[in-house]
Amino acid sequence: MMSAIELLDKQIRNLLKRRNFIELSDTQEETIPPIMRGSHTLCIAPTGTGKTESAMLPVFHNLLNIEGSGFKALYVTPLRSLNRDILGRLEWWANELSLTVGVRHGDTTQYERRKQTLKPPDLLITTPETLQAMFTGKKLREHLKNVRYVIIDEIHELAGNKRGAQLSVALERIREYSGEFQRIALSATVGNPDDVARYLCGERPYEIVNIPVAPLLLVDVKYAGESFPEQTKGVEKEINTKDSTLVFVNTRVTAEALGHQLYERGDVDVHHGSLSREVRIDAEEKFKRGDLKALICTSSMELGLDIGHIGQVIQFGSPREVSRLLQRIGRAGHRLDTVSRGRILATGFDDLLESLVIVRKGLSNECENLELIINAADVLANQISAIAVEYGEISTERLKSIIKRSACFSDCDELLPEVCRQMAEHRLIRIESDMIIRTGRSRNYLYSNLSMIHDEKKVKVFDIITRRYVGTLDESFVVGFIFTGAVFITKGQLWQVIAIEDKMIKVEPAHRASGELPSWEGEQIPVPFEVAREAGRLRRTRNFKGYKTDSQSVKFAKEFLSGMDNSKSPVPSDKLITIEHYDEGVIMNVCGGHKANEALGRVVSVLLAARFGTSVGIEVGAYRILFRLSREIKAYEVMEVLKSVDPALLRGILQLALKRTAIYKWKLVQIAKKFGAIDADADYERISINRLTELFDGTIIQKEAYRELFSLNMDVSSAEKIIKEIQSNHTEISIGPLSAIGKEGLSSSRDVIPPESVSQAVITALKKRLENDNIILFCMNCRKWKSKTTVSRVPDDIVCPKCGARLIAALKPYEEENIRLLSKKEKNAEERALEVRYLRNANIVLSSKKPAVTAFAARGVGPDTASRIIATFAKGDDFYREILKAERNYIKTHRFWQ
Repeated sequence: MMSAIELLDKQIRNLLKRRNFIELSDTQEETIPPIMRGSHTLCIAPTGTGKTESAMLPVFHNLLNIEGSGFKALYVTPLRSLNRDILGRLEWWANELSLTVGVRHGDTTQYERRKQTLKPPDLLITTPETLQAMFTGKKLREHLKNVRYVIIDEIHELAGNKRGAQLSVALERIREYSGEFQRIALSATVGNPDDVARYLCGERPYEIVNIPVAPLLLVDVKYAGESFPEQTKGVEKEINTKDSTLVFVNTRVTAEALGHQLYERGDVDVHHGSLSREVRIDAEEKFKRGDLKALICTSSMELGLDIGHIGQVIQFGSPREVSRLLQRIGRAGHRLDTVSRGRILATGFDDLLESLVIVRKGLSNECENLELIINAADVLANQISAIAVEYGEISTERLKSIIKRSACFSDCDELLPEVCRQMAEHRLIRIESDMIIRTGRSRNYLYSNLSMIHDEKKVKVFDIITRRYVGTLDESFVVGFIFTGAVFITKGQLWQVIAIEDKMIKVEPAHRASGELPSWEGEQIPVPFEVAREAGRLRRTRNFKGYKTDSQSVKFAKEFLSGMDNSKSPVPSDKLITIEHYDEGVIMNVCGGHKANEALGRVVSVLLAARFGTSVGIEVGAYRILFRLSREIKAYEVMEVLKSVDPALLRGILQLALKRTAIYKWKLVQIAKKFGAIDADADYERISINRLTELFDGTIIQKEAYRELFSLNMDVSSAEKIIKEIQSNHTEISIGPLSAIGKEGLSSSRDVIPPESVSQAVITALKKRLENDNIILFCMNCRKWKSKTTVSRVPDDIVCPKCGARLIAALKPYEEENIRLLSKKEKNAEERALEVRYLRNANIVLSSKKPAVTAFAARGVGPDTASRIIATFAKGDDFYREILKAERNYIKTHRFWQ
């Protein structure tokens, strides 16, 4: 039997030798043959085992023998940054094989787009959204006729969301031009491979290559301590053990807080999606060069971006999901012969037990199942509109045949006409007889809705010291927390708001010791029901044998549980729910995971509110639900609800309950936008939400809002299971006072202390910026000489080379146009005033030399302000502090100037 490498073209084998491929990895050995046979193939294998080459070497082999023009292969990735990375990896192979490769996404230049349209590359690397846009171009559609291969990278990032549902229809739309093509997908972690393969292929036959990740992992759990400073020291200790470390955290809030604590080191940076692209790439490059010892990151680094060697991965706090653990720890080593080393630093009792369960499941290859998005009505509306634009008009039968080939819409017979009627109501399509026809709104709608990612407005954060964008904040955070003078954290640093204008927040590094941490919507990773249940079983059995941790961590867990015993507090577990009183209501300790507890908590709250005629507040976690209740409602009433509610009624109760919630109303607006019922750029603050709720009552828009909430936000089935177990006495309920476990659910605020050196860092940044600022020197004596330079190049003694005078004005670049006015013989009143101003400028430079030039380079500093700065006789850093005061004052007040 031939080995995988022998199946490949001789040119490719020679190139493998040149790249020192002595032998292929297991992943490559098993994946190349089915692709060479022409099978649709899903490859699931650990990060760093050569999945990209597994897919692309056989594709390159076949591309060598395909004639004709047009795109022959499409490589789809979920992120633009991955496109850049994949291009770097595949360009060498393509060049050596005399094949062409290109990238197309939202940042691709118009020149490059035209070039691809006129002469399409053999292989095009793109994103799902850009692929949608390609269907709108006549020539690009022609280029799709020669597609023979579509490779989807990191398919687990797409198959379980609406972007993926949209992509699944796009694959069927390509088939209308190219005929059947080979489908190849790559993933690191999937619990239900057949469902994901079905997402990729529809009803077509497929092969799955599944390489277990566990043998390549060395991972354990360690308790990091109770307080944040203690936990930070634990992170720092781990960082110091290796040459390079990725520190994963679950939220951007935590990334910022941890980055802030480690800022002083100078060799640690922060990387997450709300930082500007420039800042992220800078961090990636510094890590790759070895300038950083650690990079603190969120899911922004989960995917296979090449950032060089990673010695180890530290997960700060539980990763919440098995698949996330495997994806993240798999980044370490990232070579075919390397074991991936990692550690979870647990931050509390719940966190420790949850982490132990996740590591055990990971090492046993027990990944979570990925649920496909089935019959998402807004995705269907989007694709019907897109197809109408693409064809002008299309029969409903052909439309249905295209859409139903997708596994996400194979059962849409009843949904399709309902969606079409809703779209026709909003003039996105016309329905005539059995034809779907595009309208005047169709194309505009499509261009505003190429992506199924819900629009979320971001506000840029601009540092006035370095004059750089440092990131973005969600509009909801800005509205709720940001005002002039407010302090918050981003990029690991404290910032103070100087002004809010020009659709941005202008800030400077802050000196205060506390601040709000920015909050980003929907980034909390939910703990699955199965993980929470096993953590509950660990509480009950207290048997830690077989779990990967050290004796000190086990000691902490057992002492915590012993403390519960000593206080005579029953320990909530997989078999026991405890309801405990606290000052504002009750805490129900239930090991159900986030989504089941969300459903359970909302049902209990709505029934209590209905029974007592009072509002009920809830906060939900994976192991407890906190109810804020009026004084007459006690734990006993909560228990009564749990024992009496009919499990079969949960879904109906939730539909009624959700109708009044902010999350339902926001979801309704998002989906209405995707249906074209509300303009995509509409400001939701100005929309009458209550009127919309009534308007869409009973429509497919409302049904989709419920479908999404029930599938993404709640686990109704598991909540029903918990209720049934209570009512069949398989799960007991206990009532008592607040316990140590209950207290873990009460949130506590934490001040974040900025490093002492922050003030000096600000001055250094300002000085560096001013030195590099452009300045124009102009002779106010002869008015015939000017010189464009930077502040750092200005000599201490400035002399006009034409007339020998020292009456030199220092102008900002935008003032250059005024030089022509100064040279006029006859001037009007305004021009004479300008002349007087620049003569003052020149006299200040004459008397104070280069420091005056430095002051004039600053924003908003004219002769009056420059005179005040120089009159302070400040030297060194104090001089720059005076400039900083002037810039800050200008930014605060300039909008009020006449």
